[in-house]
Amino acid sequence: MKKGLSFEESWKVEIRRGLLQYAVLAIVRSHSDGIHGYGIARELDEKTDGLLEVKEGTLYPILHRLRNERLLNVRIERSESGPARKVYVLTGEGDRVYRELTVTLRNVFERLKEMMI
Repeated sequence: MKKGLSFEESWKVEIRRGLLQYAVLAIVRSHSDGIHGYGIARELDEKTDGLLEVKEGTLYPILHRLRNERLLNVRIERSESGPARKVYVLTGEGDRVYRELTVTLRNVFERLKEMMI
């Protein structure tokens, strides 16, 4: 009989999923001219010391979901040295959601820090 994820493992997956979406919004927001998927993945790895490192199979579904939620726009950037690539840009709604989530996360982390012994 196959055993599912433990409570701890499933909790980590859920926390990571939410934090990844927030981190993607933060990174795209910091690039007003837009950023491509590889750049987002690289910055996630660098800025979190590997804690939120992602593979394509994880990142692109997140980008797709954020586009469906109208938090990101995509434009195609042509390249003379290779294939065209998608460049992601934050929408006005994406900026609003990012700012709201930032306040929420700040409050949650402050309260959790008080609870840690």
